[in-house]
Amino acid sequence: MKVRKIQPQDRAGLQALLNAQTHFHPEEIRVALELIDIALAHPGEEDYVILCAEGKEGEIRGYVCFGKAPLTDAAYDIYWIGVHPAHGDRGIGSSLLLQAEEEMIRRQARLLLIETSSTPAYENPRAFYRKHGYGELARILDYYRPGDHKIIFGKTLG
Repeated sequence: MKVRKIQPQDRAGLQALLNAQTHFHPEEIRVALELIDIALAHPGEEDYVILCAEGKEGEIRGYVCFGKAPLTDAAYDIYWIGVHPAHGDRGIGSSLLLQAEEEMIRRQARLLLIETSSTPAYENPRAFYRKHGYGELARILDYYRPGDHKIIFGKTLG
């Protein structure tokens, strides 16, 4: 597996990866694809940086999307991280997250934030973030819909 920056030919594979996720709502997939399209249209900008995990045959197995939070000196958001279910439990998500963290450190990031849902469908992502040293910084009740709270995880660098 190789982790590299997004390329135009990756869009179809990323869409298939997003559609294969059982916990994403259709509007989440739409927003994720919008960010992918922005990253492809504006390569080299800091708003949405996307790294892809590529298999031996060139297939997209996972991706991470991150960017500098507007109006901050060095805070970054991890917007999306996903692994195709056919390739889960192989360390792809961990590799993507670690490479994204290294890239953010290179960009002199000091704070990394990830937000997610409180629903049972998102328990695995929450456990993944905790495993990688992210702590819960905030919980906003009924944010997405009644009973679906927004949880913000964070990690300080340096």
